[in-house]
Amino acid sequence: MNNISNISYYQPRKDDKFFFDTNIWIYLYYPLGNYNKNIISKYSNFLKQILKNQSRVFISSIVLSEFINTYVRLEFNILKKKYPNKILDFKKDFRGTKKYRNVISDIKITLKRQILKFTQRIDDKFNKMDIDELLLDLENSDFNDNYYICLCEIENLKIVTHDKDFKSKATNILILTANSKLLMTCVEKKS
Repeated sequence: MNNISNISYYQPRKDDKFFFDTNIWIYLYYPLGNYNKNIISKYSNFLKQILKNQSRVFISSIVLSEFINTYVRLEFNILKKKYPNKILDFKKDFRGTKKYRNVISDIKITLKRQILKFTQRIDDKFNKMDIDELLLDLENSDFNDNYYICLCEIENLKIVTHDKDFKSKATNILILTANSKLLMTCVEKKS
């Protein structure tokens, strides 16, 4: 069963524990993303409420890895569009360059001064996860999403995501979102 709710209507309490999917961190902390400002403001306002109410936000090493990789790849794609004949290969033409080192420096600053300032690192819990659950429906889903569901179930965390793939995840944990497509699946199931 899916437990999906609109983030705009959820009031965080002090004893709530949240887990932000990587896409939320990218929306909030990747300045060149050119994302829908209305969507970003919903997540940004929610984070402000969490901090104000002293709720806790947890982060895993996989989310950090995804954040770093996504941020770097987005920067690479910008350069690739700007210099289509010069920047062709990520490892050969981008990694190791001054621009790449600057991007990594920006990422480190964002992680240390912002994200990791108010999040709590969480242990992986891989040894407690059901492998069949992790590998469930990989033809139509993402391993990391399955991992996040398992981790949040073990730790009793609420997931904050904008990823519509979570619509197909069977879980009792609360999924908070501003994604209208994800919210629509919830309405469809109730009908």
